[in-house]
Amino acid sequence: MPTKPATQPWEDLHACLRLAQLGANQAHDRQQDGQRWFNHFLQGLEDIGIELFERTTKSINCVPTDAVFQDVFNGWIPAPQRRNLKFERVAKDILNGLKQPDLALLRSTSASSHLRIDFDLDDNGSPLAIIFHLCCATDPDAPRTRVTLLLDHMGAKLDTRAFEARRVQIENRLQAYSDLDQF
Repeated sequence: MPTKPATQPWEDLHACLRLAQLGANQAHDRQQDGQRWFNHFLQGLEDIGIELFERTTKSINCVPTDAVFQDVFNGWIPAPQRRNLKFERVAKDILNGLKQPDLALLRSTSASSHLRIDFDLDDNGSPLAIIFHLCCATDPDAPRTRVTLLLDHMGAKLDTRAFEARRVQIENRLQAYSDLDQF
């Protein structure tokens, strides 16, 4: 068997993340059902040989103020979380939505799901993904004044043995999604 190029573990990790996202997209609407979408995404990762570790989950029911979002963005989540400007934009959209008289506008800006994936190396030099997910929804009892923020942060590492056992199946599934994109 030929030696794989040095980039292969990164490509394999990217392929697994992409396949899990495509599977979750097919099962759930990410913007309307963000938490179920994310759970499906995580299950898809585990099913194809990704080990999830050091998961931190937090649910915050709040009046969305600058102070609340500042706590989120300043890193209550443990390392290796870094500041993320996309989430600051989401916060501003939510705060602006609360000022609008039309509830439909508020729902469109606050019922949302945001996923960020960064890449790094573990202590052994193996590639890993750092996953940060924010799901935001209006509080059904107080939709004009309160939101629920569901935050998840974790590491994801490829189990190479489990992946190799499924490599052909994973590549075929990715190709099938690719073929669908052609239409």
